[in-house]
Amino acid sequence: MRLFWIAKRARMVKPRSIVKFFSLVTLLSLLFSASVAEDLIFFADDHYKALGGPKIEASAVNCVSPSDPVLRILLANDGLLDELVPISSNGSKEDVSGEMREEMRCTDALNIQATLEGCGPVNVTSGPRSIESLPSGDRAELSFNITLGNGANGWYDLPLILSYEHQVDVSVNGGDVSPLYQPENSTALVRVFVQGEDGSLRVSGTRSDLRPGGSGMIMAVIENAGTEILKNCTARLICVPPFHGDADGCALGEIAPGSPAIASFPARVDENASQESYQLGCEVGFDGGKAILSVPVALSKSVWPLGLSSWQAATAASLVLVASAATILFIRRPRSSRRRRRLG
Repeated sequence: MRLFWIAKRARMVKPRSIVKFFSLVTLLSLLFSASVAEDLIFFADDHYKALGGPKIEASAVNCVSPSDPVLRILLANDGLLDELVPISSNGSKEDVSGEMREEMRCTDALNIQATLEGCGPVNVTSGPRSIESLPSGDRAELSFNITLGNGANGWYDLPLILSYEHQVDVSVNGGDVSPLYQPENSTALVRVFVQGEDGSLRVSGTRSDLRPGGSGMIMAVIENAGTEILKNCTARLICVPPFHGDADGCALGEIAPGSPAIASFPARVDENASQESYQLGCEVGFDGGKAILSVPVALSKSVWPLGLSSWQAATAASLVLVASAATILFIRRPRSSRRRRRLG
């Protein structure tokens, strides 16, 4: 009899009360976990609270040489919305829905200042660069003038100092949007390849079938632009994330003056690779010396239905799931009402 009473009481709990209860539990758990890492900011009349922020990645687009001293750096905002927690439904529907939309802007980076610093024989002669806005999922390219000292050749890590703002909370009241911004600072190391003046080897062409999250081959055409035969040549791919390659190299044999050799390297790419082109390195050894060459690699885009990108396809799939769940609840609700009327 007691079990029957408990079951009956459980059936009397309204779905809206259950949603509020789990929203409160989720919010409290998030507050507890977030309090260990950072302080959260709330408005007194918040309807929603978004957790997440920008994640800015920086990488070099091209290699630098005395004939091409301009370095192009690609900034990508990979920020994600971790949680969107409902707090209160008090207020007009327009304000509640408006705040939900505005809270999703927490992953956008605003008023970005980027300052590139030199390293060793690589000097930066350009001042800071500015970007007004970099929403989540977008990319922007910056250019910096470079001067090379004597002996500059190979890979260098240049610090890129970033300062920007992002939204930490927002209030919507009577249609008026009041965002609250917080400054952030970070430093990214941009790995840059410098092609020195000396050396007779050149990479005259590359080809790959790689795409984000996949594996395949990188082929590079290595040409001997000098006047001497290079004997016992070997090539080894130098990878940096998001690329991963085999530590073993490949044998090229002799490369005569004016002749090419094809080097093939197996490689795989991380799922989060956000650029279309990257600069890798290739170390070519031969009798009496070695050379480090730049290998440009282009990634194929993942193909999604209707021409959507991967994050757009994921968003569309999430909306379909939410719509399906709402449809099921809508269909089941009249049946439950009819069942209660018959029981009464």
